[in-house]
Amino acid sequence: MSNNAPGPWGPPPNQPGPGQWGQQQPGPPGPFGSGPYGGPPPRQPNRQGNAGLAIAAGVVAMLVGAGVYGVIVKSLEIRSTWFGVGVAALIAFAVGRIGGRNPVLPFVAALFALVGVALGQLTAVTLFVGDELDISVLDVISDFGSELVDGWTETLDFQDFLVFVFAGGAAFGITKSVGEK
Repeated sequence: MSNNAPGPWGPPPNQPGPGQWGQQQPGPPGPFGSGPYGGPPPRQPNRQGNAGLAIAAGVVAMLVGAGVYGVIVKSLEIRSTWFGVGVAALIAFAVGRIGGRNPVLPFVAALFALVGVALGQLTAVTLFVGDELDISVLDVISDFGSELVDGWTETLDFQDFLVFVFAGGAAFGITKSVGEK
């Protein structure tokens, strides 16, 4: 520890020491610039992503999320659930992480989230019907496909629409946020 006081044990009285107030110390710049406190951090270059690959990853995430959503709803034996927002988050993270700052991708992710939630609910209905009729899921889809969709659309209620709205909004926001990082 050095003593910067003037006198025989410090620097001469007419010369300020290295730590005196108001004196900027020469030296190499810090990791964030050469200002007195390091200056502003350097600008990060825009992260460029691959939009095509992001859309493909979004489709895969949508299908996987819809399947998991349907299985969860069926296993818990509930009608509708807020797990649809989780499907939207999965899709949005995949699209945003791979796609980067592309301004179109949040809209694509929101669309995929809406389709993913609808497919998840249809998957749950298909699993319920297959279990009730004791037939395979493929037989339910091939024999009762249009009836499943008609029955699903007739039973949609306000909570289902809220799930769709929140899923779309969450997908948009998460994609935008993740894409900017």
